[in-house]
Amino acid sequence: MPYTEFVKWIEFFRKRPIGWREDQRTYMFLRTQGVKEPAEKLFTSLSLIKKQEIDSQTPDQAVPKGVFLEKIRQAKSEDDTGPKFWGKYVE
Repeated sequence: MPYTEFVKWIEFFRKRPIGWREDQRTYMFLRTQGVKEPAEKLFTSLSLIKKQEIDSQTPDQAVPKGVFLEKIRQAKSEDDTGPKFWGKYVE
């Protein structure tokens, strides 16, 4: 096995630990029995998945926001006849 593939497998199992589906299924059974605890407190594998989901939801830095986005929206074409889209006027 090449080293790059090995590293990718390690990263995969960090995101989806072995046995997480069984833990999820068991948690659903426990919920039907009246357990009120969140799944992350009961199962380590589910807490790792939840943490990974929260970490992956970081805002994208490439998308303009705030004042810069407003300046882009208010910008006009050089001859003020209408907005341009790749050199053609959009109607």
